[in-house]
Amino acid sequence: MPASITEDIPEPRRRRRSETPAGLGTHAATLVLVAVALALPLMMGNRTPLTLTASQLLLVGGALLAGLLATLPLRGALPPPNRAWLAFGAVFTGTVLLQVLPLPPLAAAFGPYPEGLLDHPEFSARHWSPDIGASLRGWATFVALFTIAWVACGLRASQRNWIWLALVAMALFQAMYGVTAHAAGVDNILGIWGRHNPDFVHGTFSNRNLFAAYLALLWPLGVAVWWIRGMPLLGRLPRELKAAGSIMTAAVLGAALFASASRLGSAAAVVGVLVGLVLWSRHSHVLRGHSVWPVYVAVVAAVLAAAWYGLMPLAERLVATDLEESRLEVFVLMLQEFPARWYLHGIGLGGFEAAFKQIQPAHISGWYDYAHNDLLQWLLEMGLVGGALLLVVIIGLLRSAYLSTERVALYAGLAALALVSLGDFSWHIPATQVVLAIYLGVLLHDRRRRRRRHTPPS
Repeated sequence: MPASITEDIPEPRRRRRSETPAGLGTHAATLVLVAVALALPLMMGNRTPLTLTASQLLLVGGALLAGLLATLPLRGALPPPNRAWLAFGAVFTGTVLLQVLPLPPLAAAFGPYPEGLLDHPEFSARHWSPDIGASLRGWATFVALFTIAWVACGLRASQRNWIWLALVAMALFQAMYGVTAHAAGVDNILGIWGRHNPDFVHGTFSNRNLFAAYLALLWPLGVAVWWIRGMPLLGRLPRELKAAGSIMTAAVLGAALFASASRLGSAAAVVGVLVGLVLWSRHSHVLRGHSVWPVYVAVVAAVLAAAWYGLMPLAERLVATDLEESRLEVFVLMLQEFPARWYLHGIGLGGFEAAFKQIQPAHISGWYDYAHNDLLQWLLEMGLVGGALLLVVIIGLLRSAYLSTERVALYAGLAALALVSLGDFSWHIPATQVVLAIYLGVLLHDRRRRRRRHTPPS
């Protein structure tokens, strides 16, 4: 990944190179994204049909409102998505459309229906997807996340900084609320839902693994936010206060994360921090060293804080890890029992739950609406088309890659959630999805294309 002079260049030059002038519409869109990103984590206390529907409605409604505000015919309005973005959305939408339309030939050829059911005289397969409701909900979520990523891609750095500040504030709230609630023995979340994991820290999330993944995504940003140029409230602080703030933030987030005793979340967080350290070291010629050493100190402080609070539960769970866990057995069943052709053409967006019920053994209890492996579930549901779309995103990230204080934190958080995707379903959780969409939108911004567009002809 090339390291280059980025947002740490003098402010006047950055202002001249800005892609779009600030406008009322984009400012309003920024406020909407901040409100959605702050509200969704507070709605994750229990995964019921009502709460899942409410959180998705907030995500979709907020995204569409932000997109509408960003395109109002006012000064600084964002241009429409370019052809690459539109083609990506069209391919995904077209595939889902084929999955939900009543097309019996496609249903018979690609639908994940048992042969005995297909041969039954009173059954007629009409839809490729076995759960068109789940497919349509998945498509609505995609539209919301697509819109959020597009808006984030076009925002100015000064507008993005308010989003980063809000996200770090929410991460700190989650960590401090989780630790204090656990220390006080509180048996509910925000006085609304009962705690499913009362022996561990999990903030306002119903599940400690989801909580740990959320903090792993934001932990690197919690350190970097103190050093990003132009950060509101923090940008003009003395260097000593920035160093102290970044260390304290990392210690609080790390202590709460490790106290969740989430094995995958803790491991992903450590991997994310290591990625951040590597990238920060490559970026040190721009930073002149002043925001590299706090990262190392922050990691040590986080481990010490977690040790003081209690690392023993996490250590016990790591020692108890074996290959007999149900989620690992689910992976094996998916690879052994599902036909290989399903991974080629896909079974339909959101179709995992219906397909897995056909092979779920009696000793694996519980509600497996997700595979606990987001990557494997994505390939199962969307097939080669989904794999190609994922590859397009990865290529886009590589083509637009460069280093800055801001981007190092985003790459590190994304690396952590990539690891989580191999053993959990955080990529399906609205509170995490909105952060990921903002991250991806910013990281997909191609600075070179912007410069070519604004370079006057010679």
